[in-house]
Amino acid sequence: MTKTIRFGAAGIAMFAALGMSSVAQAQDSATADATAEILEALVLTNNSALDFGTMVVSGGGAVTIAADGTLTCSATDIICSGTTSVAGFSVEGTANNAVTINLPTGSVELRHPAFTPATALQHAIELNNFTASENGTGGPEVTLDGAGEATFDVGGTITLDGSEEAGTFDGTFDVSVEYS
Repeated sequence: MTKTIRFGAAGIAMFAALGMSSVAQAQDSATADATAEILEALVLTNNSALDFGTMVVSGGGAVTIAADGTLTCSATDIICSGTTSVAGFSVEGTANNAVTINLPTGSVELRHPAFTPATALQHAIELNNFTASENGTGGPEVTLDGAGEATFDVGGTITLDGSEEAGTFDGTFDVSVEYS
């Protein structure tokens, strides 16, 4: 029986030594690289206003200025004239990077100087359907050139119902940019 206990104790010691050496060999280490790229903050500048020109309105319809500057004034009750222009923008940032252009998704109200909530029908025009001259695969996008610069234009549509009072209607809309 003493032999059995000795063999048993020796076996436990041997298995313990084998197990410890396996654990010691399982530990290892590796080195990982870490990087961080810093991009210049984007600077967006508005260079020109979106201007629909002059209109004589005797009924309803829409007037559109495409991002390429093309004016569409096809309603029979609206006569368009005068000088028109797209909203022009320039953006600066880190060279050779793509930049997404974020346009308004809803309508913006252009108001007559005599606007009040009670006279909104005659003193407000809706501006919507914004488009950008640079359309990338996921939406409007420009790529900054080697100097870190790019330009783009924005157009839109105004809807008239024929009840608008004579005068200049104006308002603002927000455009933003972000690295793609």
